[in-house]
Amino acid sequence: MKHWWPLITLASVLVAAMAALYIAGYRIGPSITLIKTRTLTVTGLSDGAAVFADYAPRGESKGNTLSIELVPGPHTILVTAQNYAAWTGLVTVPKGTDSSIAALLVPKAVSGTLLSGEAAHAARTLIDHATLPTEAQPLSMANGCALVFVSAENNTVVAAPTTTPACTPPSYLCASGTCEKTLIFTPPSRPSALFAYPGRQDALLVLIGQDLYALSLDPREPRTFTRVLHGIDPRAAVEPDGTIVVADQSSVYTLSL
Repeated sequence: MKHWWPLITLASVLVAAMAALYIAGYRIGPSITLIKTRTLTVTGLSDGAAVFADYAPRGESKGNTLSIELVPGPHTILVTAQNYAAWTGLVTVPKGTDSSIAALLVPKAVSGTLLSGEAAHAARTLIDHATLPTEAQPLSMANGCALVFVSAENNTVVAAPTTTPACTPPSYLCASGTCEKTLIFTPPSRPSALFAYPGRQDALLVLIGQDLYALSLDPREPRTFTRVLHGIDPRAAVEPDGTIVVADQSSVYTLSL
């Protein structure tokens, strides 16, 4: 039995060392290499939202954020929360630094405030004069680094990188190594409205027929494409402060998301 003690001692040391490395954030990578994990903070959560990384559960939020440890590289993040549509996003965790990603939780039931009098008249006027973003007058997104517009040729939604030197275009506009115009969305018919999702630089609201949808700017699957509103004959626009106004037959209201 004595001759087993060195092996048992060595195994205990190895287990302790592996446990220490695991606690320190190291994981076994390809070719049995050690990889240092990085912290990914998921923001924009509701309290108690469940977060999954590569479809494995990673915890529930206590507040509006949750931080998880991931090895560097691409990951799929899924968030589910009561009263919200499930959200899925793609993220590439960098090797040398921590990072964050903002979940887009779209309410399953949106609320509105009915307008009347001068407020209703002003909202209708805004909607009547609203136009779709064009290539000549695009919608600025991604903190000014992406220009979004509806193509006059085929009604598709396109994003183009800006030429501003200080801008770093989103990675999905540079998939081929050079940043270029990228097809974001092909609707079944021409949209009647297209504008930024309130408070977001990475998501859009697009009105197609009777339905208003929330759409992630990143066209890679899986992506957000969630119906926000179903109306009778809705028309919509956004005020300078980001308030969404909707006119549907005789009703005019603001939409809260």
